[in-house]
Amino acid sequence: MEYEGGATLKAIKALRAYLRGQMDREVKAKLLGSIRAQRLVVVCGAGLSMAPPSSLPSANRVSEACYETVRISIDSEIPENLKFDLEALAEHFKQSGQLEKVFIEAVVPWAMFETQWNPGHAAIADFLITKAMASGISANYDCLVERYAQSCHYDFKVALDGDEANLANRTQSPFLKFHGCSYRDRPATVWTPSQLGDHIIQSRINKSTNWMNGHLREKDLLFVGFWSDWAYLNTILENALEGVSPNSITVIDPSDIGELQRKAPKLWELSQSPGVGFSHVQESGADALDELRRAYSKSYLQQVLDAGREAYVDQFGDEALDLSLLELNSEEYYHLRRDAEGVGVSGPAKCFVPERCEQLGYFHLILRAAGAEQTAFGYDYNGNAIRVVNGSGMMMATLKKRYREPPAANPSDMVIAVGAQETSLPNNVVRAGREQDFIRPEEPAGKWFTVERAREVLEI
Repeated sequence: MEYEGGATLKAIKALRAYLRGQMDREVKAKLLGSIRAQRLVVVCGAGLSMAPPSSLPSANRVSEACYETVRISIDSEIPENLKFDLEALAEHFKQSGQLEKVFIEAVVPWAMFETQWNPGHAAIADFLITKAMASGISANYDCLVERYAQSCHYDFKVALDGDEANLANRTQSPFLKFHGCSYRDRPATVWTPSQLGDHIIQSRINKSTNWMNGHLREKDLLFVGFWSDWAYLNTILENALEGVSPNSITVIDPSDIGELQRKAPKLWELSQSPGVGFSHVQESGADALDELRRAYSKSYLQQVLDAGREAYVDQFGDEALDLSLLELNSEEYYHLRRDAEGVGVSGPAKCFVPERCEQLGYFHLILRAAGAEQTAFGYDYNGNAIRVVNGSGMMMATLKKRYREPPAANPSDMVIAVGAQETSLPNNVVRAGREQDFIRPEEPAGKWFTVERAREVLEI
């Protein structure tokens, strides 16, 4: 049944249900369930990187900057109708045989793409490194997802076609940038549809399309920031997704239903296909992804606590356990997830679900039962700032090396390494730096304790 403007009854119901300004509990639970089943795929467009603090320019703004560069330094009589039409401006150079060497290399303001990542980029990097998401697909040239991963000291891999996406799956979930990348093979970035006839680009798109047809089938697709003014990128993705039969589609975009339908009609048609569950969250993509990451991290940490429940009840017989978590932001929860893995700021969190954490959860419950108060870094107990890290199966000396952090990253009086084994080394094996040394070894902040020693000192 059709209604005014071509909207279906299904679309109208979706509009009423989900235009509430924030991701509601039902949508969030659905996405977390998809993560749990490792079926969630994020598809991100330019709108993601236009959110602050990244604030990347719109296609119109890039087109204007390109036009002014051309007008001032190359062709003072370039037609004015190209000023706000990036696709047409690129095609102008394509027809003159100067797209790659002049337009892409010397006209495109690549410096505009060099900026700070936003929480949405951080969420995508985190989800792909841990394989919480099955894969990521990006229409963006920028490298902000990669930069966040690199800030976590991770060798993040980007795929430019389906073959590379298959290879990346060994260490992380694939991140496919089939429109090109500002750092990898910049001359082959796609700016106008006529480039699709180029052998290299055509081969890349075909490989990517084949990979998507196989990999995205019956997955849950999360579209973020795709309904921007970079319209020609939408068209390429629409064609690549032909034949894909997703299980569900969730669109996170501030635009209303009519705008979504107008800007990407084929994507809209796919979202309204029979048997495809559809949700629309009218919110900033960066904010919604950050919200999802926060919910995922909170769930992860609650699983850590729950892992120690049985041992605690067996020992103390008290089933009224405190599994609550202090309300923190996503980065603070991420910091605690790192500690639950025993990596600190020296590397990223990599575990999809908690591992080797029964002892860790057990000790957290002991601290809570003793009256320790939660903080963003761990606990406060009788004036002691306590950080609890997972040292299961590790030697204390090795764990300390992982935690050579600047003081600001570890404002703790005590660091309790749960499960770590202490060894006594001769004084001549590891020497501390001397005061007069030009370079001295950086020591882990706080005093380090095994669980046994910590319980003695804290009398718990």
